[in-house]
Amino acid sequence: MAQEDGLIRELTALRRGWGLEADRLRSRLGPLVSGWCEIHRTTNDRDARRVLREAISAAIAEFPADDRLAVNVALGIAPGAQHALLSDRIGVLADQLRVSERTARRRVDRSFARLAAEIEAGTRPGDGVPGPDEGWFVKRLKVLVRLDTSEPEVTEERLIVATRDALGRIAARFTVPRTEDGRDGERDVTADARHGVRISAGTREGQRHFRWLLDLPRPLSRGDSHTYSLVHRIRDGLPIRPSYVFVPLVTCESFEVRVRFDPRRPPRVVWRLDRVPPSVLADPPQPGEPLPLDGACEVVQEFTAPQLGYAHGLRWLPGQDIP
Repeated sequence: MAQEDGLIRELTALRRGWGLEADRLRSRLGPLVSGWCEIHRTTNDRDARRVLREAISAAIAEFPADDRLAVNVALGIAPGAQHALLSDRIGVLADQLRVSERTARRRVDRSFARLAAEIEAGTRPGDGVPGPDEGWFVKRLKVLVRLDTSEPEVTEERLIVATRDALGRIAARFTVPRTEDGRDGERDVTADARHGVRISAGTREGQRHFRWLLDLPRPLSRGDSHTYSLVHRIRDGLPIRPSYVFVPLVTCESFEVRVRFDPRRPPRVVWRLDRVPPSVLADPPQPGEPLPLDGACEVVQEFTAPQLGYAHGLRWLPGQDIP
């Protein structure tokens, strides 16, 4: 009932003012409604409005006609209900139902309580619950790539947000890209949990792809957030491709990558990769605008709302050893 009460509060707040026609609609959405529709911070108002309309329409499809009308009028979805005040839309509903405004308001309250219950019932765990690759998104990913250690080391810290209830297990993937000569063979990668998760299983998918199942400390409810960190180490001693890229498979709102180079082997040039088709990464390098190394021999770049299925990150040309 706690989640249902939270949904009622968020839906009640959403119907105030202009309803779904309000300016800055995305900023008015609570975490439960946002999670239900999988609307994220980077979603623009137009898309948020469209997704909400579709989700609400589907949720109330089996409601009695008067209840469907009450929801659509209260939110400003129904034709002729685009008014700046909820009280004005209540008057429209009262006229259409031929009841008093007090009765129309009670109808709205009852219909929204039913909508909240419908949403809550649809998010309970049971048959058909999504697997560990679904039911969550990444709010923030921060990556540190260390090339000044005895073996390449990649630390990934993710802040995730659950989009369903009872999220207790997620999946993480890691790929060692094929080197430019294509002769790297089978790779050896280990993963350690720094904090926030326990690794319950790991599988190799081909020679260079790895997938880990991660158990969370406690099940997350829809809208809950959680931070965890993994360290990947490439143990085989084989060369690596001079790049680090992130290709999001689930929504990610922000991504930061920092590469720490060995000061004894600084790169000749480092450049940014932004929204690059992954297939292009196997082509000969074409350096872009050079990025300077700082006093720690590091380069850091940030990416807002990296696009699903595209590569974002850093690439470099290796330099010569400094005696």
